[in-house]
Formats: sequence, C-alpha cells, structure tokens
Amino acid sequence: MNNIIDFLQLKQKKQTAKLEKVFLKANSLQQPELINQLVEDKELAVQDHKMFLAFLTYLEEKQIEPATIFNAVLTLPKHQFEAQYGMNWHSVVQLCFTFLTILKESDPIQYEQFISQEQI
Repeated sequence: MNNIIDFLQLKQKKQTAKLEKVFLKANSLQQPELINQLVEDKELAVQDHKMFLAFLTYLEEKQIEPATIFNAVLTLPKHQFEAQYGMNWHSVVQLCFTFLTILKESDPIQYEQFISQEQI
C-alpha cells in the first residue's frame, strides 16, 4: 500500500513542478498549448472540488471575480500577484488548474476563450 501512496505523491509532485515551471513566467497564456496539456493531464479529486468551492466563497466575500484572479495568476509575476492580491501564489495556481479543468469539461468554448485571452 505504501508503494501506491508513494506513486500518487510522486505524481502530484511532478504535476506541481510542471505547473510551477509554466507559471513562473509572467504571461503564461502566451503558450496556451502548454496550459492545455497540463489541464488534460489533471485528474480532479473530491478534495480539489471542496477546495475550489471554498475558494469561490472566499472570492465572493472579497468581491473578486474568479476569472479575474485566475487570469492574474496566469499573467502576473509571482511577487506582483502576491502583493496585489495578498494570496499564496502556489495555492492559487493549483486552484486555477482545478478551474480550468472544470471549465474545459463543462464549457469547452469558454475554456478556449479563456486560455486564448479572449473575453469570457
């Protein structure tokens, strides 16, 4: 059983490293094909949905549109994002990919518009 857990942890670490590699560059949306590949590789778990719903509630309380925050995490440098929004960049990156995965499954047209920087 430990091997299964280790495999899942290793897979999660690899995915996180890929996300950070893409996101550490400001204007990550200039290469939508990289983002699309990461979204296709993402497998959502119940915990992802719970965290995402909690984050949406938080954004609603702060009166921030989800698309605004997710666009910002994709386009702003890490330090600028954290200074502007007072949020942990790494956490929002993970939540952004949950958002993109859900969006791609539920509304592929809106997903394509989002990653190609067209208005939603």
